[in-house]
Amino acid sequence: MTGENEDYIKERYQEVKEKVTYKDFLKDLEDIKIENVDAPFLTQQQLIDMVIEKYAEHENIQQTHTNQIQPISSLIEGNGNISIQGRLISISNIKTFTTKKGREGKVANLTVEDNSGKIRVVMWTDNMKYMNRIEEGNIIKVNNLEVRKGYTGDLEVQMKNNSSIQVLPEEVDPSLPKYEEKITNLSDITEDGEYNIIVRIKKISTLREIIKGEKTLQIITLEIMDKTGTLEFTLWNKDTKLVDTLELKEHDTIKIIKARAQQRYDQITLSNSWNGRIIKNEYDVPDFEEEILKIGYAEEKEDVTIIGTITKIYDTITFTKTDGNEGHVRSIEVTDETGSIRVTLWNKETEIEMRKGDIIKIEGGSIEFDDYAGDGYRLNTGWNASITINPELDTKLREKLELVDTIGIVKIENVLDLNEDEGREVDVVGRIITTNDTREFERGDGSKGQIKSIELADETGIVRTSLWDEKVDITEKLGDAIKIENARTRIGQGQMELSVGKSSRITTPTDEEIVNLPSYENIEQDRYNDRTISQLEENETNTKLRVRILNINEINTFTRTDGRDGRVRSIYVADETGEIQVSLWDDDTEIKFTKGSAIIIENPNITRQNTKLRLSIGNGSTIRAARQEEAEKTLSLTEIENKLYVEKYIEDIEEDDQHIKIKGTISEINSEKIIYTMCPNCNIGITQDENGYICNECGEKIEKPNYLMIISTTLQDETGTVQATFFRKDAEELISTTTDEVVAIYEQTGDESAMSSKLEDMIGHEVTIIANANFNEYDEDIRLNVRQLVIVV
Repeated sequence: MTGENEDYIKERYQEVKEKVTYKDFLKDLEDIKIENVDAPFLTQQQLIDMVIEKYAEHENIQQTHTNQIQPISSLIEGNGNISIQGRLISISNIKTFTTKKGREGKVANLTVEDNSGKIRVVMWTDNMKYMNRIEEGNIIKVNNLEVRKGYTGDLEVQMKNNSSIQVLPEEVDPSLPKYEEKITNLSDITEDGEYNIIVRIKKISTLREIIKGEKTLQIITLEIMDKTGTLEFTLWNKDTKLVDTLELKEHDTIKIIKARAQQRYDQITLSNSWNGRIIKNEYDVPDFEEEILKIGYAEEKEDVTIIGTITKIYDTITFTKTDGNEGHVRSIEVTDETGSIRVTLWNKETEIEMRKGDIIKIEGGSIEFDDYAGDGYRLNTGWNASITINPELDTKLREKLELVDTIGIVKIENVLDLNEDEGREVDVVGRIITTNDTREFERGDGSKGQIKSIELADETGIVRTSLWDEKVDITEKLGDAIKIENARTRIGQGQMELSVGKSSRITTPTDEEIVNLPSYENIEQDRYNDRTISQLEENETNTKLRVRILNINEINTFTRTDGRDGRVRSIYVADETGEIQVSLWDDDTEIKFTKGSAIIIENPNITRQNTKLRLSIGNGSTIRAARQEEAEKTLSLTEIENKLYVEKYIEDIEEDDQHIKIKGTISEINSEKIIYTMCPNCNIGITQDENGYICNECGEKIEKPNYLMIISTTLQDETGTVQATFFRKDAEELISTTTDEVVAIYEQTGDESAMSSKLEDMIGHEVTIIANANFNEYDEDIRLNVRQLVIVV
């Protein structure tokens, strides 16, 4: 509890401190809170009052005579176990709320009057069983009540779990005030007050919100009519739920008890009062005929009603209002048999669930010239507009609207049909099978744009799809199913493609829409050719490799010819047939892989460098972690290494040996120079002169070179010796020191021999390496380039 609450409790405790300990007082307070958990409107003061009255000795409180009837005027705050008897003047509608424990609760109010006065009776969830047994005008006795001060400051009585209501005959007390239910015509309501009315509902507005300071108010307005006129009846906040609770619809007739009238700006409006009630029944009120505007005959006009089929839905746009609050707007296209019109929805309306093909009824809209399109009209929903999705319609009108062309989902094989016109709008459902990086570009007017390419597949084909600007921010991942509405076809690279821009919408398809969509696994099987590393061929496409990671190099940064920064990382992967290098670029360099993990590579670029094939992950390529069933079909790293790496003695090494495993002792180590400067642009070795670093390859002056660690050693086993050179990470692992740490030591000491003693300490250590052999023509001997340092002992 807060300090302020604790101080108040201690202050109130002083009233009964002679009768109970503070500890027991707090326990009683907690018990009462639990007992009244379904009565959230009880204040802290009221809860503490209930504890105090347990110990207080008030002469005027009747605690021992249960159900003793007391005149309403004699009630005193704190009275308990009392009964009242009187005329039931009003019954409110049942309102729902959520308790602190997350349960749904109910509350309603009665007004009871006897010859001495009137009082509000608060009913809670367990008391609702009496609601269908009582009606206005009854004489009732309400038993086992507690007298409390209400939120308005007036006294009220609250029912408890064991409270009850009895309906008594009229002769019990003929002297009670009479109940008169006077029904007032709408035209006769001319001043503030409470009125009983019987009306027909002409329109129910869509739920709206009003932000006032830190509060958000909810409002629904009913347009009501009787034989004398029309008025608006407003429901606020929790009362808005009455529309659903009472299942109110247009054309329904209702009785409203104690509708509160208020005159503003020479106009009368009605609203629901706290003790008012709405009763839905069959009452004798004239009906009305709706005037439905045909969309093809639209002209500038206010307060119109249209019914049509939703043929386009655009994404919701968020903006900042002039008052600083957030606003929302969305456009849809509605079509009937005579034409189409753009409809603008605002704020809460944008949250209404709707799909293309739904029938929509909009009442209370205003038609205005569409400045955006410039060749027609649009309908703007107003403050009291009503929007109904799939309303009840007569059979003929529904049949007409169901014939409206809503494009419908097009199979990808039909999208790819070059006999169709370019630029048509289509809806497609497909699974994402490739996704490329977002690319920025500059338009002719100097503005910046973004584009992202993906490929979608269904059971009939694959289509390249371009996402533009804000559409690049899709959250769906590889293998996810998506629905794209209003995509435009265009011819690119000799075949039809899709363009997804501002007027398109990306959504999640329904279960029915993906019932025939193949799984990602099945699409992979149909599209890609399973290959082992030894089967790969230069420039081959649509290949799929299931491999494990052998080694992961550090990220290297570079500058492209256009001045943009770039990143590249090399990883080495292997299967039981061989090993290959894979280049990852830019964002792909951040993919978190670990040595030994099973991965899947789909559609890589396969090129040849010198005599070896290399893989590159580019546009249209996929690299991902293997699924469990795929990993289970992949040999373990140990099994792969045992197949790939033949262990040899040094005397048995041949000049074309690749991936051989050598175990030997370091007998010599070159400690004079282990750090080399490299050009960050072309990665060629550079030297320093009086002008600084200049790359002889690219001619650039280098402000800050990259550094490369290379350590040359001589290994010896019982059969001979061989020179073995360690590069980069393997060199760092050999001496347990990073390149940056060595560079820092050299810069601090200015002595490139500062690491000599540490290096010479490695002499005598046994190492196991994976290496490639090559013939050194100058010295006419075989040397080893270390590919992997397995172990140092």
